[in-house]
Amino acid sequence: MAALHKKTLVIETGIGCNNRCLFCYQRGYREVPGYPKWMKRDEVRSRIRWGAANGYDEVSFTGGEATIRPDFLELVRFAREAGFRRVAVTTNGWRLGQPDFFRAAVEAGLTSMGVSIHGPDAATHEGLTGREGSFARAVQAVRNAVRTHGGDRVVRLNTFTLVNRRNVDRLVDLALLLHRLGVRLLVFQPVILSKANFEAAADLMVGLPDTVRAVRDVVREGIRVGFRTKLFNLPPCLFRDVLAGVELDHYERATFREHDGEVPADRSLGDEVGLVRLAACRECVLRAGCPGVHVSLLPQEDFVAALEDAIEASDPEAAGRRVWVAGTDLLKASGVYRVVRKARLAGFEDVRVTHGGASLAGPALVAAATEAGASEVVFVHHPADPRSADRIVSHAGNDRFLVRALREAVADFRRGPTRIGLLVSPDRTALAFLGSPALRFLEAHPPLLHLRHPFRADGHGHAVRELQAFLDGLRRIDASYPVAVMDVVGPWGCEDLAPLPWLAFAARGRVRFDLSGTVPATPFLDARVAVLNWSDPRLGGRPPVAGARDLRPLPVSRSIRVKPLDSRVIATLTRARSGTRHEPGPGIRPP
Repeated sequence: MAALHKKTLVIETGIGCNNRCLFCYQRGYREVPGYPKWMKRDEVRSRIRWGAANGYDEVSFTGGEATIRPDFLELVRFAREAGFRRVAVTTNGWRLGQPDFFRAAVEAGLTSMGVSIHGPDAATHEGLTGREGSFARAVQAVRNAVRTHGGDRVVRLNTFTLVNRRNVDRLVDLALLLHRLGVRLLVFQPVILSKANFEAAADLMVGLPDTVRAVRDVVREGIRVGFRTKLFNLPPCLFRDVLAGVELDHYERATFREHDGEVPADRSLGDEVGLVRLAACRECVLRAGCPGVHVSLLPQEDFVAALEDAIEASDPEAAGRRVWVAGTDLLKASGVYRVVRKARLAGFEDVRVTHGGASLAGPALVAAATEAGASEVVFVHHPADPRSADRIVSHAGNDRFLVRALREAVADFRRGPTRIGLLVSPDRTALAFLGSPALRFLEAHPPLLHLRHPFRADGHGHAVRELQAFLDGLRRIDASYPVAVMDVVGPWGCEDLAPLPWLAFAARGRVRFDLSGTVPATPFLDARVAVLNWSDPRLGGRPPVAGARDLRPLPVSRSIRVKPLDSRVIATLTRARSGTRHEPGPGIRPP
C-alpha cells in the first residue's frame, strides 16, 4: 500500500447512515436533536481542493455512510478531476452491493473500498448493524470489487471488522469466508469507548488479552492460507510472534473530521482520541505510525495504580482531610473499592467519589464506594455547551446518563451511611436540569447540592450575576434541596479566589463556601485521553494542574509489558516475506 500512495486525506462527509450499528461512535450524535447529518457539498469540494493542493494523492470518503449522499458520485468524479490518483470509500456495502450503482461509482472514478463486515453469517452481522439484509449487501459489494481484478479498472479492496463480544470467537470463520470471496487484506480493530457510544458499546467490549488472542488466531490463519491482516488501534508489538502475517506499511494520513475548520487534524480539538503509549514505544522503530493502545482497553491495574499514586502524593492536612476521587469513568467496581480504601488509609476522612453517569462500574460503583468507606458519591452534571469542540458536550451534555445513574443509585443510598451529592454549575442550564420532571424521584431523597465554582477559562459569563440568578431560580423549583455548597476544589490559583468575596456577598448566606478538598491530578484526567471524563468536577474549567495542560506527558501503560520492535526484527520479516508468495484464487489478484 505504501508503494502505491504516500498521503491519504480522509474526509468525514457527515454522520448520516442507513445502518444502526450498536458500537458506532457517531451513534450518540444522531440522537441529538438538530445535529446536522451531512457536510455541505461545497465544503466537501473545498476540502478535496485543499488536499490536491497540499500533495495528497488519495482521498478517502467516510461517514456515516458516504455512499447514501445524493452527490456521492459527483464527489468521486470531482476528486479524480482534481488530481487524486486514488479515490476510496469506507462503506457498509449497502449501495455498492447493487451492481448498477457499483458500476456507476467505478465509472465516476472510485478506485478503492473498505467494506465493513462484522460476522461470518447474517445473524451475527445484522445483530450488530441493526438492519436486515445488510450482510448479503456487504458480501455482494465484496464480490463486485473482486470481479474487477484482472480488468482495466481494478477496485482495490479490504474489509473492516470490529472485534466485539458477539464475534470474538468466530473471527477465523469470518476470515476464511472473506478469503474465499477473494479478500486479501483484512483490517481488525477493537471496540473503543467514547461519550457518543458508551451505552451500547460498553456491553460489547472485549478485553485487550481476548482481543489480541482472537486477532492472533486470524493472523496465523492468514499466514497459512494467504491473506494479510492489518491492525487498527492495536499496536503490532502485541503480535510479535506472528508479525510475518501483519501488514506493517504506514503512510502519511490526515483526517478532515466533519466539524473541523480549514486544516485537517488527526486529533481534532475536543474530539477525544484517547490513545496512550506503552513503555516500549520509546525504542520502537514503528512509533511514528503506531497509535499505541486506546485508553479504554488498558488493564484496570493502570487506572487503579495511577489514582493510588496520586492520592499518595497528596497532603491530607493541606486538603482538610477531604479528597475528591475523580476520573472513575473507566474503573470497575473492584477498582473503585481499592481507590477509596487507599484514600481512607492515606488519612483522608472525607472521601468523595465523583460519578458522571457513564461508568464501567455501572450501578455497582455506588455499592463499591459505600462498602469501601466513601463519605459521599457526588453525581457531576455537565450541561450542553455550544462553545465546546467536544461534539457531545456541545450539543447534549450528560443529562441522560446522569438521570439514569441517579435513579439506579437512590435505593443504595437509602440503605447505607454514604451521602448522595449532586454537583452543578450555578447557571440557567443547571436550573432547567434540577427542575426537570425527570428528577422528580429525588424529592423523597434530595441530594446535597454542590455548586461548581463559576470560573470560566475564557472569561465567559459574569460570576456574581450568574450566582444570583441561579439562587433566585432555585427558590422556584418544587424540589427541596439541602444546603448548597460552593466547592472551590484544589489545586487552585489566585484567579480562582479573587471572585469569592463578591460571590459570598451575592449569596447572602444561602451558600456555604468550601475551599478544602483536592482532586488528585492523575494522567487519566487529561482531556486528550479521558474519553468519558464526565466524572471530572472541573470539566470545561481549569485543568487539574494550573497552566500545565500542554506540558503534562500523556499516560504510559505500566502493566502491558512488551519488547520494542527494532530494525533487525523488521529486516528479518522483510527478507522472509520476499521469499514467500501466497498464490491468490483463480482470476484474483491480491489488492
